[in-house]
Amino acid sequence: MRVSTAMQYNNHLGYLQSANSKVDLASQRYNTGKLFQTAGENPGGMSASMKYQADIAAYKQYGLNSKIVADSLAQEETALGQIYDTMSSIQTRLIQAINGTLDDGSRAALAEDIKQMQAQLFNTMNTKNAEGEYIFSGAQSSIPTFRLTSDGKYICQADGSSKNVNVSPTLQVQVTDSGLNIFENVNLANDFTFAATDANGAAKNDYKASISDYDQFNALYNKYYDSGTGGQANGNNALKIEVLADNKFRLTDQNGQTIDEGEIKEGKIQVQGMEFEIPGGQIPAQGDTINITLQDPQSDNILNQLSSVIEALNTPLDQNPDAKADVTRQLVKMQENISIAKKQVDTYRGLVGARGANIDDIIKSNESLHDIKTEANANVSEIDAFQAVSDLLVTQNALQVAQQSYNIVHSATLFDFM
Repeated sequence: MRVSTAMQYNNHLGYLQSANSKVDLASQRYNTGKLFQTAGENPGGMSASMKYQADIAAYKQYGLNSKIVADSLAQEETALGQIYDTMSSIQTRLIQAINGTLDDGSRAALAEDIKQMQAQLFNTMNTKNAEGEYIFSGAQSSIPTFRLTSDGKYICQADGSSKNVNVSPTLQVQVTDSGLNIFENVNLANDFTFAATDANGAAKNDYKASISDYDQFNALYNKYYDSGTGGQANGNNALKIEVLADNKFRLTDQNGQTIDEGEIKEGKIQVQGMEFEIPGGQIPAQGDTINITLQDPQSDNILNQLSSVIEALNTPLDQNPDAKADVTRQLVKMQENISIAKKQVDTYRGLVGARGANIDDIIKSNESLHDIKTEANANVSEIDAFQAVSDLLVTQNALQVAQQSYNIVHSATLFDFM
């Protein structure tokens, strides 16, 4: 075969170009730490790397979501704790207000104190997060949870919905609770109305009534209240107290069956948590009848109820002792309302705390899965540093040898052999 000078040049040039390409590839791997840059270099590896990269990005976002949820839940738990503490302070003031030795000025001072705490509750119920959203407004997060109307009523503007955030591929965590459920749709204390008559059926308007023990009264209410057949309209919630001979009384149910009976003590009828008396020391007379009607359950927010109590505390009683019993009954009922509202707030605070504890575990899990995916991607797409250095040195040496051999071969002439 005839070997021409041109062929030698071409062969050596091709070898130089191949060696130079290998140096470029080894240098690129060394500088980037990547085994490949295109799918053509390693189709299977590129496919696996793209999948891992998508998972890494997803878990990074899940991690950010989880931290946002943790911050939101911490803020909500703090707000609910402040509301609970404020309600406890109000309850203490109500206990003070029932003290029979207080005068109008002292009650007015307590009313002002409760009014300030009412404003504090209103403000905390309208808490905003860092994005300026009202955390208790549900989906209506751009508007305040409560607003105060011109006639002094507090209106709840929250809907009953909540917001959820994805914190993993298969898990959503509730990040908000609606004030409609926490503060608005809360049952008020059970209550009753009554009308008294004497032995001749004539109305007696001098009786006063109160609830002295809500635990007993609630047990009575839960047993005898009937809402299934029309409620009060059909008289299914009517109970009756009859004053008998020898200073005795009897309480009967809707069917005339005896619920309880006892003796009138110090002019008072005390039965099943209820208390009836005639102010001024009068003794209930034989033949008197007290017809009791259990009221339908009612609900309202505690802010409106506090307005009513503030108004009651500002009512002058020093010159109007007959109104004192009505105010006292209202204060006692308000204590029960506060207890119910506190229980509701505490229930939701417990739910928020549980979600907060769970989110800490989710954050740790997301971080671990992110690290696992990152390591798996590195195993598929990244080159070992020592291997990269070794490959680069080998290819550089090969290129250097090719260059030296090229110079030696092509510097020779015919005269070198003569």
